[in-house]
Amino acid sequence: MKQCLLLLFLLISPVSQAIWFEASGQAVVVQGDKQQARQLATQEAIKQALMFAGARVSSVQKLANGLLQDDRFEIRASGEVDRVELINEIYQDDIVTVSIRADIFPQDSQCSAADYRKRLVTSWFPIADKRQATLGEMFDLGKVLPGKLRKAMALSSRHLQLSTIEDFYIKPDLHPGSQAMGLSRKNYGQLVLLAQITDLSHQQDEPGTLTFWRSASIERQFALNAMLIDGMTGELLLNETFHTSAPWPYDLHQSVQPASHQFWQSSYGLAINDLLNNLAQRIDEEVACLPANGRVLQVNNEQLTIDLGQQQGVNRGDKLRLFKLNQFMDQLGNSHYQYFLHPVEVVVTQVQQQYAVVESASGAPLANIQPNDFVSKR
Repeated sequence: MKQCLLLLFLLISPVSQAIWFEASGQAVVVQGDKQQARQLATQEAIKQALMFAGARVSSVQKLANGLLQDDRFEIRASGEVDRVELINEIYQDDIVTVSIRADIFPQDSQCSAADYRKRLVTSWFPIADKRQATLGEMFDLGKVLPGKLRKAMALSSRHLQLSTIEDFYIKPDLHPGSQAMGLSRKNYGQLVLLAQITDLSHQQDEPGTLTFWRSASIERQFALNAMLIDGMTGELLLNETFHTSAPWPYDLHQSVQPASHQFWQSSYGLAINDLLNNLAQRIDEEVACLPANGRVLQVNNEQLTIDLGQQQGVNRGDKLRLFKLNQFMDQLGNSHYQYFLHPVEVVVTQVQQQYAVVESASGAPLANIQPNDFVSKR
């Protein structure tokens, strides 16, 4: 009998913070051999922490052996495991529980958990200064851009899928984390894109006295601020502004339809399209090594329906981990999250386009699982 409870504390901040893991492993004391049970429990705790963090270590047993030799033992291994500390061990009846703390820093090149496509959710992109949209009457440009971005992602993105575009405007400068988490819960998205058009200004160059026969030329700017946010925690993953400019080929008083084929074949439309292609590639690179997370949709006895399916790359026989996520505030008002890893691994038994059914991989009961709990490919 081995069980594991994993807690992960992550400080949510625009600045990258260190993440540490606390895991507890259990093992049965067989024929009074406490040393063997202690060894197995420690190995299980370290293994679960490493797997959940996405790190790879050549020998979990070696780490456990070194840790048990000295309660103050610390190990450094290829930049992945910075420190492993033994917190405590508790004996109750014939069960020993060992708790460890690990500082784990997976290498950037490790993307073993990234073979599922993550769901991205967004909404219309508001225009920061609507007065700039007067030229060409481009007030609805922000309604069209998400659809163009979806096409760009469909062509080039390997790690994510823009699954939902909400037909309303958000305010990226007003509690972006809270807005993102709301969109994520509503649409079962793992990631949320909040974007805003920040520049549609133009500059007109009048013809000179010697070139009076020429028409006035107009150079128009386009800038888009994009915030990529973790839909589970509200953590800001990316905050960049993408900028371009191109000649505006229309008359000063001409009304232009931003959804028209003519607009997107113009020099200005093509420049925006190139920018959206760059944005799609940038986001795809940013999420390449993120684990793919989904949600539990339904609990039916010992079967769970999850919101990951064939469109995300799920296959029958895949093994996944279940976890709960709780938020708490420290004394300074900083937001933290606890990740509780369920001890039972699940296996995919049925797959459809938008969802899959999972069951216990070992036959152990799936206790205390509720809709909106999370599932992860690790």
